[in-house]
Amino acid sequence: MIGAGPHLGPRLRDRLAVRLVILLSVALLPLGAIAVDTAARTVRDARASADQALVGLTAEAVAGQRALIESTLASATTMAAPALERIGDPAACGALLADFVRRSGVFAAAGVIELDGQMRCVSSGAARDFSADPAFLAMSERPVAMIAATDSGAVSGRPVLVVALPIRDGAALQGFMTVSIGLDAVALMGRMGAGREGDGPAHTLLVNRLGEVLSDGGAPTEALPQGRSMSALIDDGTRVFTAAAAGGERATYAVVPLMPGMLYALGVWPAGAGAVGSANVGIAALVFPILMWVVSLGVAYFAVYRLVVRHIRRLNRQMRRFALGDRGAPPPVLSDAPSELRELSATFNKLARILARDEAELEASLAEKTVLLKEVHHRVKNNLQLIASILNLQVRQVRDPAARRVLHSVQDRVLGLATIHRSLYQSERLAAVRADRLVDEIVRQLLTVGAAPGSRIAVRTQFDPVTLGPDRLVPLSLLLTEAVTNALKYTGRPDTGPAWLEIALTGPESGEVTLSVRNSLGAPLEGMEAPAGGTHLGAELIEAFAQQLDARLDQGKVADAGAAPFWSLRVVFPVADAASLPAPSPRRPEEVA
Repeated sequence: MIGAGPHLGPRLRDRLAVRLVILLSVALLPLGAIAVDTAARTVRDARASADQALVGLTAEAVAGQRALIESTLASATTMAAPALERIGDPAACGALLADFVRRSGVFAAAGVIELDGQMRCVSSGAARDFSADPAFLAMSERPVAMIAATDSGAVSGRPVLVVALPIRDGAALQGFMTVSIGLDAVALMGRMGAGREGDGPAHTLLVNRLGEVLSDGGAPTEALPQGRSMSALIDDGTRVFTAAAAGGERATYAVVPLMPGMLYALGVWPAGAGAVGSANVGIAALVFPILMWVVSLGVAYFAVYRLVVRHIRRLNRQMRRFALGDRGAPPPVLSDAPSELRELSATFNKLARILARDEAELEASLAEKTVLLKEVHHRVKNNLQLIASILNLQVRQVRDPAARRVLHSVQDRVLGLATIHRSLYQSERLAAVRADRLVDEIVRQLLTVGAAPGSRIAVRTQFDPVTLGPDRLVPLSLLLTEAVTNALKYTGRPDTGPAWLEIALTGPESGEVTLSVRNSLGAPLEGMEAPAGGTHLGAELIEAFAQQLDARLDQGKVADAGAAPFWSLRVVFPVADAASLPAPSPRRPEEVA
């Protein structure tokens, strides 16, 4: 935008580079969506793989314990049928189970609990009563295989893990086969399955279907999830989650069903493991397409700026300087710009050369015409002054007072016109002249010629800075000449105070200028002849000049109460093309005598 200030510059969204970036953003949006979707899938797969890895490592950490419990359950299933055959002979049945425990090397005890809660067939040989035992009551209500732990086994008297399963004869429930494993053997198998340090979970726990912890693997209470019951955790099946531990720190937990409906494992990991640990990979996978999109936009913006925008800005600066009048040298062609912009720059270079040449020719022609016009005004001024000099010579030879007055009035009019032409050829602009200076000069000239010696008229003037064109200056100066001449002719000495004459040029206000001429009335002044009846030519000329000015004319005698009467002439006329005229410099009112 040539000649526009910064506040008128294009809005940001209207810039070429910004629009191209927006278009590229829309164009790259499908690719970005595909990349983000692929990255999201990668993140989901990575998290699923990480979670699966935690589940596998947790299952691997308790694989020995699981194998021991499964082996115990299989052994109990094997021994259930022979024990049921000998249930009526407690001694024979106990001997069978004792031999079974002795040969296993890991079992602590074995026995059969009959439906009445009595354990008569037992490896130790001593019967036991479980009719009031909560575990027996729970199995009686729901006769399914169950695993439980106790710090003191009813048969062995030491910490054991009890595996119990119902014994059936066809569809009829006959009792429950129980086999006990020492918890020390279970813990040993857990340590053997832990593997290398750092490969497995920090802690592993075995949990039965009721949510009871069978083996904590040395896990402190602070490592368990806060505010969550074990039964609620195992009900959701295989899962990996992160939660606050009872100790306040966050941890990752993996729940693994080892024997669905019977045995579960809970692995405790640091908070950065699993899906949380793979979040960095996921974030990187999501950030990469976004970063690629941003880099693409940056490269596109840089390319557009480098190839187009900077050259357009240089060309815009050249045009702006040329529009502001910089004609010192033609704008250089953008040699490093693309061919299209280079051709545009070359075209502007040729256009600037042609315009500069034409402007120089116009300025030279205008200067020549201005000089000629000023010369015309100068010669007209000289001719008018010559005519005024001839009239002055004629006045000196005429003795008739009336004729002398007529010749003096003609001489004043001619001098007024000469003053206008002198102001025109001395002015920098022929279309506009300082009217206040011209009026001041005409008034001084009329006072010098028209005021009689010894008249002692107090003259007060006030001329505001006003600039007018020649079409207003000529009728204004002629009207002023007639008005001041008439005022000097009819000025009288009032009863109180000296005679006075006031001349003012004020404005422009609201595009109008006011010329005011006022003079005192009274006794004739010394050296001034009493005015005789005239031809009223001056009044007719004043009205004619007022019509040329398209002015409002107001004149007549003013007699204020308690003050001496005076004559007032007031002319208000518009300024033609006031907006195109230069502002004049200020000037203070002055008083001359």
